[in-house]
Amino acid sequence: MTDPGRRFVAAWLFLCAALGLGLVLLVVIVAAGIRLEIGIPGLRVVHRVAASLEVAVVLWLAWMAWRRPAVLLALALTALLSVVGIIGGQQPPPAIAAINLLGGLTLAAVFAWILAEKGSGPFFTKRVLTPFPILLLLAIQVALGAWLTLVGLYGMALPAHGLLAVALVPLLVWFARGKPVLLVLAVAVPIAGFTALHYEYSALAALAHAVAAALLVAAAAHALGRFA
Repeated sequence: MTDPGRRFVAAWLFLCAALGLGLVLLVVIVAAGIRLEIGIPGLRVVHRVAASLEVAVVLWLAWMAWRRPAVLLALALTALLSVVGIIGGQQPPPAIAAINLLGGLTLAAVFAWILAEKGSGPFFTKRVLTPFPILLLLAIQVALGAWLTLVGLYGMALPAHGLLAVALVPLLVWFARGKPVLLVLAVAVPIAGFTALHYEYSALAALAHAVAAALLVAAAAHALGRFA
């Protein structure tokens, strides 16, 4: 393939990954609004349309770059979430809702990785392994947040979530050096979370927490992809 051809394909890959990321984040955020019953009409329609468009985008992305591991992972996650969404319906049980939420965040992270990825090489290199423990803690924190959102404030999940947030903030701030968006999100997520608790689970603060958390996951994955 000539250089202009490579640049054309790279531009289309970037566009598809950016569209996919935007659509997945929209689906996750709208789902949070539905779950919190914020009262905005038409959210379910927006959720359905955005999810359908994301399927079209990931199919086109897979057609253009089916050899990339991250693209294949995005395709597999999209297929899983489509099946789970059909099975769960509008009132999914907690297990199905958890798969939807965590799967959607993972898919957003994969699209963000593709945006940052410079080639089609392996996921993990020595440079990627350097910040990997921090992002593993972030994944655990997101899982705890999903548990609190979908199951309730029971047992040790809430104090574990709070303590891990306190430990994660300085680690993420260190990882976010030179990345202002990631830095802002690393601070905004715990602030919104503590605000939601302080104001008796304010729907607005809880939605802000969910939005910031989804954006933080995507920003962290994008930053990690830069290490690849």
